[in-house]
Amino acid sequence: MKATLIAALLSVSSLVACVDSTGISSDDSSAEPRLATNGMTPQSIVPTGIYAAPLTSAALNQNSLISTAGGRSYLQYLTDCALSSTQSVKGTSGFTTYTFTGNIGIAPAWTTRALTAVEGNWISACVLSRANQTGTNVQISMRGSIPLWGTTADEAANYNVEEGAFYGNVWSGNAAQYHACNGADQVRVGDTYGDLPLRQCAQPDPNNPGYTPCGFVFDGNCSDVCVRSASGDYFTSCNGNTYVVTTRLYGTAP
Repeated sequence: MKATLIAALLSVSSLVACVDSTGISSDDSSAEPRLATNGMTPQSIVPTGIYAAPLTSAALNQNSLISTAGGRSYLQYLTDCALSSTQSVKGTSGFTTYTFTGNIGIAPAWTTRALTAVEGNWISACVLSRANQTGTNVQISMRGSIPLWGTTADEAANYNVEEGAFYGNVWSGNAAQYHACNGADQVRVGDTYGDLPLRQCAQPDPNNPGYTPCGFVFDGNCSDVCVRSASGDYFTSCNGNTYVVTTRLYGTAP
């Protein structure tokens, strides 16, 4: 199973787009807002095979990530992206028990089975969108075509600064598979408005062409490499990858 899922995750462009089996539209605006903080440094993203089995206390106890503060931080971001706000899982390292809580709810069934390739790709995009070069916590609005991932009226009204888009595969720990592109407002106003100066992972690094300051592969301006949704609110695909998280920040850029 592990080898199969790795192969699927490494071939994201060949996977079919995620389909909502419940019949609920991807543009449904009645779902809970997908607001999240981000303070995870890019260096926290490391290889892990935790996706290949159910996310249980036993699995956490046996995973080396739980033994370090950085590893536990990464586990929290993985859990936050995967599980819902009503779910949590505990793990123990030494004599200390840690609780990892959910939020976004991409793969709530992970507690009972291994991740599917589709879930793994969406969690990858979610985790990449949460990275922050300086580790500063910034509230972001996460948008995308994932089923049940809606945007409330309040969120749509208040989070209008388009920072960029994120996609790729975090499970291998290979930074060559972490991708980002520059959003319209980041391109237009640069680091001159709101929280944009605190978010660097989707823009080009002048000292390292072809990459972002976070070490992600910089694919260019999203407007050039992505397909925007009919609503204009997010990108449905970027460079052929259909598992894309578009990030918007608080405010409306001038």
